[in-house]
Amino acid sequence: MASVVDQRDKLDAEPVATESGYDAWKRAKIERGLEQSRDRAAMIPVDQVLRNLSLEG
Repeated sequence: MASVVDQRDKLDAEPVATESGYDAWKRAKIERGLEQSRDRAAMIPVDQVLRNLSLEG
């Protein structure tokens, strides 16, 4: 007869390595986005975005 394994035990096998890698990736992504948002010259003008999406007549 097979032993019963709680599904949470399978998910929590290596939480530290997975979560720390994800947290580092997420933090870096947010920091890059914030840095990009400070450089207004690099932003795409709204009218160009609307034109590209065909939302403006």
